[in-house]
Amino acid sequence: MSICILSDFDGTITTRDGLYSFIEQYAKGDWERIEQDWVDGKISSKECLTEEFKLVPNLSEELIENFIQTISIDETFINFYQKLVERQIDFYIVSDGIDYFINRILEKYGLYGIKTITNHGEFKGEYFEITFPNDNPVCSNNAGTCKCKVLKDLKKNYDEIIYIGDGASDFCVADKADILYAKKRLLKYCQDKGIKCISYNNFEDINIIV
Repeated sequence: MSICILSDFDGTITTRDGLYSFIEQYAKGDWERIEQDWVDGKISSKECLTEEFKLVPNLSEELIENFIQTISIDETFINFYQKLVERQIDFYIVSDGIDYFINRILEKYGLYGIKTITNHGEFKGEYFEITFPNDNPVCSNNAGTCKCKVLKDLKKNYDEIIYIGDGASDFCVADKADILYAKKRLLKYCQDKGIKCISYNNFEDINIIV
């Protein structure tokens, strides 16, 4: 049986939501209103990200690199991922974050080449441009990266999809995975909605049987 494992990044692989922390630390102006509008479903995550980053003055590669040094991952993920590589189990990070941040955080821990499906960020001169190559115009979550579409597309190639998540960006995909591992806001959401899931604290709790 072919298995594919998908995992959220911020708050799941990292110990805290790095992108939120970045905006909280560096954005000036009413970024909290923008964030609340996204939480309330008034704007999409694409609009939220774009508008929040506009509120970060003097945004530079150095600023981001200095911030990344403050972000830690759940170190049980390292052993978990190494076991997947050894067992030749396909793994993807699926995130509504930004690859510019994700890749550099992983590299800090010597993790290279992990397949990642997320939004794209790059500096063009002094401007930090965010694009959304994995969006979906009919996404029920108005996400920059439509996790439901990602799962649906991958399901064509695998017998079983296992999903690991923790937060609001995982809500729409919660009832579509074959096996769901949930914690924090995602766990409460599943409990409230009656969605079957497995509670976990870290990657040591996740048992993959082939």
